[in-house]
Amino acid sequence: MSTTTINAPSASGGTGLSFAGVLRSEWIKFRSLRSTQLLLGFTFLAVVGVGVLAAWLRSTVVQQMVEFGASGPTGPGSVGGASKLTVAQAVEAANGTALNIYGAPIAGLQLGVLILGALSVLLISSEFGTGMIRSTMTAVPKRLPAFFAKAVVLVVVSYVVTLAAAFVTFLISMPIMHAYGIDLSLGMDGVLYSIFMAGVYVAGVALAGLSLGTLLRSSAGGIIVLVALFFLLEIATQLLGLVPGDFWKYVSQYTPSVAGGRMLEIGDKDAFITPLAGGFIFLGWIVALMVPAVISLKTRDV
Repeated sequence: MSTTTINAPSASGGTGLSFAGVLRSEWIKFRSLRSTQLLLGFTFLAVVGVGVLAAWLRSTVVQQMVEFGASGPTGPGSVGGASKLTVAQAVEAANGTALNIYGAPIAGLQLGVLILGALSVLLISSEFGTGMIRSTMTAVPKRLPAFFAKAVVLVVVSYVVTLAAAFVTFLISMPIMHAYGIDLSLGMDGVLYSIFMAGVYVAGVALAGLSLGTLLRSSAGGIIVLVALFFLLEIATQLLGLVPGDFWKYVSQYTPSVAGGRMLEIGDKDAFITPLAGGFIFLGWIVALMVPAVISLKTRDV
């Protein structure tokens, strides 16, 4: 990742730039990178593309459920070889499984998490790699304002890009799902909520990426740990469910990806954490990464 150096003069008295000045400097560095602009554009298109594809695939699943019925082509109680379902019944049945029909607008969220999370790691690890961090800390002797300015930029950009992509996905998905007889609107329970909370989730991952980049000071290392936390840890803890004992069955619910995903939903589920609890657990993971990152930046040599 290439970088652009911003020479920021220190304020009188050697106290460095004001936070507004630091924030402006970080925003200029962020938006002036052509690679960053291209990556954000690709992220937007990728999230929309995956979401639209998911809307179409989920619609075809509902159509098949309507055609073949709840118990299959030769199930009991069939009429003409299949149990008859309405579109509404098929959608309700699908939502009762892992297939959330109305979650199509945020179906591409994991791709956004991966790309924007990696970008967040690179935003500061690249400065450590090139030595540009010394210029940044010379302009901002207190160090922490530079970290929090980067955090503000990442949170705002991640939230806006995710929100825009989710709304565009929703607008394109509506006619696709309507063609299969599925009504999709912002007034439906959980649709608008999940779109807004999707931005919060990705913004949280961006903070985690920034913290990992600060702690490890390595682009490759930070991205690997980020992927492990938000993708591989869930798989590993699900395997623990094979271990005898009820405790191990619920461990995966406390991973950042599962807890964050639950935060996007509404309503209670049997033997599962609530959306509010998921939000607090997700926040706890972000804080657990940010606190040592801040301490490390303040105390370690750059």
